[in-house]
Amino acid sequence: MSFRNNAYATVWEVTPKTATITSARISTSRKDKETDKYETDFSGFVSFLGTAAASKALSLKKEDRIKLLDVAVTSKYDKEQNKTYTNFNVFDFELATKGDSVQTPKNSSPEKEVDSGEVEAEDLPF
Repeated sequence: MSFRNNAYATVWEVTPKTATITSARISTSRKDKETDKYETDFSGFVSFLGTAAASKALSLKKEDRIKLLDVAVTSKYDKEQNKTYTNFNVFDFELATKGDSVQTPKNSSPEKEVDSGEVEAEDLPF
């Protein structure tokens, strides 16, 4: 799914920084259509920014699943160190419910019940 809005992520570690910043290590994955296996496509540290997001992130536990609602990626070049810093920021998210998962089984559609095709005499209109 990658790091983007409406992607699902797994939380691995949460660290409080300030009242408005909580750091966490998360990962996202996507399903390889050829192998039918999940491959990690993003893994790294993100900052939950803002009072609401930072405090809500403090309640997250290892292996919690979240849906990223509002995210942004920024980069800053430090001329003195000749280095570019990339920041992954989360401004809003929600806990993923059990039904909200990218790992739903392929054959998850409900089976329709089929009768024998025989019509009962009492159901006939004449």
